[in-house]
Amino acid sequence: MTVLQPVLSTVMDFVSTTIAASPIEGLQINWNHFLAFLGLGMLGLGLSGSAIGLAIAGSAVAGVREEKRGLALVVSVLPGTQGLYSFAVGFILMGKLKDFAKVPPEVFLKVFAASMVTGIACLMSGWWQGVVCASGIKAINQDKMSVGNALLLAVLPEFYAILAFALAFMWT
Repeated sequence: MTVLQPVLSTVMDFVSTTIAASPIEGLQINWNHFLAFLGLGMLGLGLSGSAIGLAIAGSAVAGVREEKRGLALVVSVLPGTQGLYSFAVGFILMGKLKDFAKVPPEVFLKVFAASMVTGIACLMSGWWQGVVCASGIKAINQDKMSVGNALLLAVLPEFYAILAFALAFMWT
């Protein structure tokens, strides 16, 4: 028995009791389906991470000198990849859930785990990659750093989104 099992069991009992006391007659929850779709919904965090990172980096481009703006734009688009990773994982995982009746229960839990890891990792890496990109853009504008160096620094947070992406495929 793991440390989280008693906690998870208590939470599930509470939610089940709350739903049983619900005024909606006959409402029953299949927890495997619920967790799988909750996980798939959490992939939206990865999309949000891209949006946040792109906004941060894009805001930095607004203050760049005109002759450096093209170079800054190259760096500013990097946080968009986390959204692509989240979308790709969601697309693949939805394919695994095509026929609910034939899907074994452990697949639903794998979908939940893969989605959660990808969503959270892409949220954080996209957000912080935007911050790193903005700093690199500022340094490019001030002639303190080359585009190559700024890209190299921006790829470091990306690596963790790639690890989450790979982990999602290893789990499913």
